[in-house]
Amino acid sequence: MLTPRFKLSQDNNHIFININAPYTNLGDTEIDVEGENFLFVSSPYFLRLRLPGRIVDNDFSKGSYTCDSGDFNLTFDKETPGEHFENLDMITSLLAPRDIPDINPGLVEMLEEDGITLENDVECDNSNSFAFGFANKVTTEFSNIGSEFPQIFELRVPESVSIIDRHDLRIKYENDKFSSDHYLADLFDEELLAPYLTAVPFWNLPEVKKAVEFTEEEVSLLKELPNKHYLLTKKEYRQVLLGLVDILYGYCYEKRTTLNDDSIESSWTVNKLSSTLSWFCVFNDIKQVLTACYRRALVYPIFRNFELCKKVKNDVVALFRRGKKFIVQCVIDIHQLFNTSHDARYILNQLYIKDYLVFLQKCRSEELDELCNNIANIELSKADLDLELEQYEHAAQLVKHEETEIMENEVAVRMASMSLLPDLNRNNARYIDESDDESDTSSDTSDTSSEESSDELDSDDDP
Repeated sequence: MLTPRFKLSQDNNHIFININAPYTNLGDTEIDVEGENFLFVSSPYFLRLRLPGRIVDNDFSKGSYTCDSGDFNLTFDKETPGEHFENLDMITSLLAPRDIPDINPGLVEMLEEDGITLENDVECDNSNSFAFGFANKVTTEFSNIGSEFPQIFELRVPESVSIIDRHDLRIKYENDKFSSDHYLADLFDEELLAPYLTAVPFWNLPEVKKAVEFTEEEVSLLKELPNKHYLLTKKEYRQVLLGLVDILYGYCYEKRTTLNDDSIESSWTVNKLSSTLSWFCVFNDIKQVLTACYRRALVYPIFRNFELCKKVKNDVVALFRRGKKFIVQCVIDIHQLFNTSHDARYILNQLYIKDYLVFLQKCRSEELDELCNNIANIELSKADLDLELEQYEHAAQLVKHEETEIMENEVAVRMASMSLLPDLNRNNARYIDESDDESDTSSDTSDTSSEESSDELDSDDDP
């Protein structure tokens, strides 16, 4: 059975359900409403929703079908008039979820039935210390993944390197890759970086600052995602949110440095700048994740500039402030970049991105707002990155100062030489004039020569 495209909206007292089910048989259509549960069956389509509130099927319920478009338009009353139904546009989270697993009720905290269950933090056992993927839930499904996709993962054997050790290995690897020459070249080439330092990401453009609506393609993707229920410790939940920051930083860098126009390298940029996607790293605080993002932005891409890193961080804050639905759209864009990559980056969708799309629809907007504020309140210095940036810059300034002094000295010497030449010429001219005068008064031959010369000039002037 196929899941049809659908869209929900509301007013104070009603829920409106639009279902796109072309080529269906109206005679076989079944619609059932019971509290928060909604069922639509019309071969070959099947749709079961769990709504954020209760609706009723009564004499005021209405329905119509448009043959040309294949749209069912249904209207139901809310059981409690005036109640606001949250997250009606979170397509995946409305699909009837799987059963919640049996859990020790003393260890969990339910988040308002939003599909995420939090457990109290416990000591990690050895079976999870080498895991990877979304919330480190992958332990046995993949083996030798780093070796099979060397163009995607810098960590070749995540199943053999513990989560704790991955950061140390990553930092050492980045230190070896860092090019001080490239960094300094970008630092002093203000003209090269100017367009990207002043660029405006598309979510800050005036024409984009409007209500966010999913496109048909976005809805088609979201409705095909499984509506999972996530069982996470509080620490894992925090790590998942920080991983989202890590991934979106690479996305924001890509948008700024391409001036919002994707290139064939866009998927590489998002992948490479994310320690989550390149090294299977997890983070425990905001400063740690932003430090990793800045470092990688100064090691790998074509433009490597500290001020650019700060601009991108502000872009991440602005993106989060557009709200949960806009964040989902951006992650869908990342999904599309990876799906169309020539380097098999679809594997990143399987390991991380699809789960993030489901997770985002379930997590609370207040948590994302708090995360956004935490990002905005962090200011990193060059010293925080442990790349010796200030030392390189100081050395480069000394060299630049010495070169300037040498050039100034050379110019001064040349100017001094040029200023002496007129005096020398005047002295030489005076010496020559005196010599000529003496020869004129002492030699008759000179007079004759002068007359002959005059005759020659006269003849030259004749026509």
